[in-house]
Amino acid sequence: MGSLSSPSEAPSKSKTLIDQSELRRLFDAQRQHLDHFFTRLDLSQAQAFAQALLDAPGAVFFTGVGKSGIVARKIASTLASLGFPRSAFLDPVDALHGDIGAVSPSDLLVLFSKSGASEELMRLVPCARARGAYLVSVTSSSSGKDQLSDACDLAVHLPVEREICPFDLAPVTSAAIQMIFGDTVAVALMAAKKLSRNEYAANHPAGRIGKSLIFRASEDYQSRCNGCGGNAEDGGATITGPIPACS
Repeated sequence: MGSLSSPSEAPSKSKTLIDQSELRRLFDAQRQHLDHFFTRLDLSQAQAFAQALLDAPGAVFFTGVGKSGIVARKIASTLASLGFPRSAFLDPVDALHGDIGAVSPSDLLVLFSKSGASEELMRLVPCARARGAYLVSVTSSSSGKDQLSDACDLAVHLPVEREICPFDLAPVTSAAIQMIFGDTVAVALMAAKKLSRNEYAANHPAGRIGKSLIFRASEDYQSRCNGCGGNAEDGGATITGPIPACS
């Protein structure tokens, strides 16, 4: 086994220095590309996408390959935390090796792909279609038309001017746009579902978010009970669920 370096040893400094002016140029370019997305996004498509998620009678699956897959997984997780109990990521490769069995006719499948031509997703489409799922594509092809969009029931186009990668290849701008789009729609769904602070707290029992929300909810409950002659404590138990109303 290799030996570990001593904790007292500082990492050697690189001979190459990061140019601050170049870093500023890149941040400015990224902001410009994000502005391009914001000013050209078709809000009617975004609304249709959000409505489809809200009205889905069954599970909502998200899928994608590479960086788009990472974004799809994150958005699925965000929706689950907002009270979509059957929001999940469906790995496109695993789906073709059996996991497609989790998809039913009442489900919705969202496919994220920058190019709209990912081979794995194109192979998944007819399988999901055979299961009766409603298919939604989220793509950023330069022409606005692509194979995946044509194969789905609903198509959303996310305008991408270019990647800030010098080769215009690494998805460092398009992935950010996918994330912004998904998270913004998630917040719109919070408003549409009228998600309360207590409901959100119930989905986050641990971590800083959960502890702060539960603490606040407990304080509110104690205050309300004091006002009606009750007490929020019950044998020293801690309130961790949605806070009931005082009778």
